[in-house]
Amino acid sequence: MRKLPVILGLLLFLCVFFPACEVENCPPNSMSYAHFALVDQNGRSFSTSDTITVVGQTLVGIVVYDTLTDGSLQPRTVDSLVSDTFINREAGASSFKLPLSYNNSTRFVLSYRSLENRFSGTDTINISHRNIPYFINLDCGSMMFYEVTGVTSTHHRLDSLTITNPNIDNNEKENFKIYFTVIASDE
Repeated sequence: MRKLPVILGLLLFLCVFFPACEVENCPPNSMSYAHFALVDQNGRSFSTSDTITVVGQTLVGIVVYDTLTDGSLQPRTVDSLVSDTFINREAGASSFKLPLSYNNSTRFVLSYRSLENRFSGTDTINISHRNIPYFINLDCGSMMFYEVTGVTSTHHRLDSLTITNPNIDNNEKENFKIYFTVIASDE
């Protein structure tokens, strides 16, 4: 009986100072975003004077069923365009970050409107990438990293697009520079 308080104290000490084997060290952000910087023709950061809307698009295979003359169903896969608005009429943007698709390519449509709400143009950015699944541990789950393999764009308003870092992960770093021609205004 005298040893019971000692044993209970020792067990309490072990439970308090030696928790379970796994220590949860999950990253604070588990999403990977592509970071875009808007720069002028000289590579200096600038803020847009127009509003910008960014829509992400990806092709998804949807299974549809055709009814044959004998009444049976025949499945076939049809490509369907899925879109989502990520940024809606943001004024004064100098950079933004966007998620990529789990497919091998992602398309972004940038629409510009002047401050008088007149349509000013649209550009399309197509990014080809390789998906890299990354398993952290059982408690934190997994993440998707990307390696950019190619990029193309239209040139209605933007001049060019360069890849500054092809590896997209959950670290906050610039991946693309979007170049615009900026005309200096005399005030």
